Amino acid sequence: MKKLILIGLVISAISGVVYASSQAHNYSGANRFVENLNLDATRAVQVDKILSSYMQIKDLAMSGQYEQIPVFLENKEAELAAVLSEDEMQQFKENIGQWAKGKDFSKYQKFAGKYFEHKD
Repeated sequence: MKKLILIGLVISAISGVVYASSQAHNYSGANRFVENLNLDATRAVQVDKILSSYMQIKDLAMSGQYEQIPVFLENKEAELAAVLSEDEMQQFKENIGQWAKGKDFSKYQKFAGKYFEHKD
């Protein structure tokens, strides 16, 4: 259960970074997660499109569709795994972990708790 909360928090944070970077028409926020993967142009565009779609998590949460968030996350991880090699996917996850180390996710705990309250 704690692992799911942590994954949800990390993905929520990614969604915020992607949203903020897309609002500024500068995708450097999301690029930090893939910059050392050496993706060709086609795969870079595919990954960027997938990462940009994480903004939908906020819409799901705002509309009370909390049960759809884990399904959404699983689908997006599968989409990323289809584009990235196993080694690239591992590096991508490590990049997210490095980024998340000093972050304060306490404001997302209320959201995560709200979702898990509905599940119990």
